[in-house]
Amino acid sequence: MRISLRMVLTALIALVAVGSLISIIPGESQKTAQVENASQGQCESGDGVSLVIDFGTSSNREVAELCATDFESTGWELFAAAGVKVEGTSEYPTGFVCRVDNWPTAEDQPCTKTPTAAQGSWVYFVAEPGSNTWQYSGQGAAMRVASCGAADGWRFVEAGEVIAQTAPRVLPATKSCS
Repeated sequence: MRISLRMVLTALIALVAVGSLISIIPGESQKTAQVENASQGQCESGDGVSLVIDFGTSSNREVAELCATDFESTGWELFAAAGVKVEGTSEYPTGFVCRVDNWPTAEDQPCTKTPTAAQGSWVYFVAEPGSNTWQYSGQGAAMRVASCGAADGWRFVEAGEVIAQTAPRVLPATKSCS
């Protein structure tokens, strides 16, 4: 029985594709380890990065304050480390935050394209270690690497609100690392 070169190449390509998918999907133990290093409330010592999520005034949701200890990665990966579900848009799956913990709802915003001002959108703020004020982030969450003791803040800006005046309603609690 002779196997054609085309069949062998097709099988090889399929094997590589499956292997690539498996390598980028975190295993259950990896997911558990990330969330095990998360706790409620902002970090009280300089051994982590705080994540503050303000869902906006019309959501009727409390501001979430979380701490990811032993965290050294991007602001986008901070969501996973803190156990928070984040979704990008179809256009920018990890470059534009469209939905955080199912807010806004899929009915309000399908996340196929970047939301318009009339739909509202998430705004990213940061606070460096030792600072107690939010600064509007000049870069996206996938590009920013949070330093130990820093805080990342997100606020859902409703239609008609001014971005510069919409920092999270909870101040950052940053610490300097030793």
